[in-house]
Amino acid sequence: MALPVLQPAYRWAWFLAAVLTLLNAIKPAVVDDTAYLFFARHLAQHPAEPYGFTLFWNTAPQPAMEILMPPVLPYWLAVGIALFGEHLFLLKLWLFPFAWLLCRATAWLVARFASGQKVIGLVVIVLSPAVSVLFNFMLDVPALALGTASLATLIWGCEHRRLWPIVGAGFLAGLAMQTKYSLLILPPVLIWYAILHRRWFEAFLAVAVASAVFWGWEWWLMQKYGQSHFLFHVKGSSGESGRVSDAMNMRVSLVQPLLGQFGGLMVGVSLWVAAGTRFKLAIVTAIVCASFLAPILLLPHGQWPSAAFTFQLFGLFILVNYSDAIWRLCRTAGFRDTAFLVGWVLLEVVGALGLSPFPAARRMLGVCFAMSLLGARAVSVNGRSPRFAAIGPVLFALGFFAVDCWDARPEKVLAERAAEIARPTPGGTVWFSGHWGFQYYCDRTGMKPVLPGQSTLMPGDWLVYPEVPNDGGFYRPWHGGADFRIDAGCVESVTNLTWDDALHVQTVPNLYGGSVPIQNRDHPRLVVEVYRIVAEWSPERK
Repeated sequence: MALPVLQPAYRWAWFLAAVLTLLNAIKPAVVDDTAYLFFARHLAQHPAEPYGFTLFWNTAPQPAMEILMPPVLPYWLAVGIALFGEHLFLLKLWLFPFAWLLCRATAWLVARFASGQKVIGLVVIVLSPAVSVLFNFMLDVPALALGTASLATLIWGCEHRRLWPIVGAGFLAGLAMQTKYSLLILPPVLIWYAILHRRWFEAFLAVAVASAVFWGWEWWLMQKYGQSHFLFHVKGSSGESGRVSDAMNMRVSLVQPLLGQFGGLMVGVSLWVAAGTRFKLAIVTAIVCASFLAPILLLPHGQWPSAAFTFQLFGLFILVNYSDAIWRLCRTAGFRDTAFLVGWVLLEVVGALGLSPFPAARRMLGVCFAMSLLGARAVSVNGRSPRFAAIGPVLFALGFFAVDCWDARPEKVLAERAAEIARPTPGGTVWFSGHWGFQYYCDRTGMKPVLPGQSTLMPGDWLVYPEVPNDGGFYRPWHGGADFRIDAGCVESVTNLTWDDALHVQTVPNLYGGSVPIQNRDHPRLVVEVYRIVAEWSPERK
């Protein structure tokens, strides 16, 4: 199952894995990181009860079975917590094996499909925003790591006619699917390779092993809880009406926002591909892209240009650019390899539209990875990309990461500041409202979530409540379905904590649930009001 050693790309894989891990380690917990950390905390104490508990998420405490949470990553994090506690920096270092596996598999795939760009292609793909920015405690990058390792191992096993690598590829594929259900697109990718290279037995064996791993876990859950976690959520995702027309309309509605996310994540890689195929066009395109991006970075929200328009325009440009690159590839040798990569991209698009419950950048991770590898092949075959052309995409990705890392800090910092201010009377409670990263950091300080209609706040208690600009938008930290109105007769405002700065762009929450990865803003990043409770009060849901 071992992949062949590549030099110098093999050494670069270690280095880039370390870079990815350290970048991730300095970023606070953000958005859905909270759920995975809570699951891991439970599993560290009760490893045989993966869904036998309740968790406050979105609206109210709910059975863990109802929260979409495949087991592989939470169990891995639980081992880390059991070893060295819930120390986030160390837990992120604990994710290094996933980073290494991704970089190692990518190095092999680049050498296999784009041998002229072994190092540069690896660097551009691994440090692209789709990977570097989205690597956190969420499922996406670990699932991608297992998926790419499965594919690389299968191809190597087929080409060297070895049986055990095929079994290993199936095992990795099963783990990938139990890391994130969107990796259910992986077996069709393996089969597509088999169709093109007439390796039916190998593909059948790998898919059979993957199915055994995937359904073996679900069978165990059915014996223990009476239901499959996967099937429970498949049934829940079918919608209330269950009509095909409604499902199709929902998928069509995802096209435009996912195109915007795709355009933002892939613009740097696409410029590198253009530099390797039509260099003069790449220079003009870079100037145009910079002209559109500059106002987004410098102007408040609502001023031209629209971030959604800009990134959707970028997405369309990337598709045109790639169409030209694919046309050039089809006229060269190695048609099967090109056809495989194109088919892989199309399968990932189908998976993104068919398996995504809402638009987010992470829904496009598989599409971006496959397209980046296809672009690397175009550059390799063309053979004209200057090395300095990779500097721009890498700097763009690092800048993107810096914005996201900075934008993740307010929820941590203001939650900790609020905890220092709120000092309840003996036996009293500090309550909070809010979701995502804010929920995690409030929970770590000992605060309890307000459950509208259930919680009763007593005199001497405190309330930490994030304010949002208005009720009509989608803001962090999002109160979910547990929002309520402040009763001015029961509370006394003690202080207001506001985080604002001169950078007019944000990634939270739009990168993790929206139509664009970066957008400008016209409000503070986060505003938190700290109240002292002066009269008995039972908040009711809005």
